Amino acid sequence: MKWNVPFFPIPPLVMDRLLELIISLLNLLPRCAVLLILTAIAWYVLRSFRANLSKTELQPLNYLESFKKLHEEGKLTPEEFRIIKQLVSLKLTQSPGEPKTDYSLLNKSSPSKLTDRPSGKS
Repeated sequence: MKWNVPFFPIPPLVMDRLLELIISLLNLLPRCAVLLILTAIAWYVLRSFRANLSKTELQPLNYLESFKKLHEEGKLTPEEFRIIKQLVSLKLTQSPGEPKTDYSLLNKSSPSKLTDRPSGKS
């Protein structure tokens, strides 16, 4: 079977440029493969690191136990411990997509009560 397609010769200059382009693209292939492999390794390491980080994160109830111990030792006043309990309760009931809670409403009488303590031991 004979094709009736007209033959368009490619000029030598165009053919040389086309071959240069193909060779340069072939030279880029190993670099792209290395970059892809490094990206996959970085993604795997970061995912593993984040998974381990979330496992070691203290939960709000663990914080509450620590503050309860401080309260029992007398390092926190009953008012401070009440505020901390309310903060932990708000944190536990707050869903992830919910906007941040305004914690300043907890202690209307003295907004900086926790920071006004003397720095020495009591």
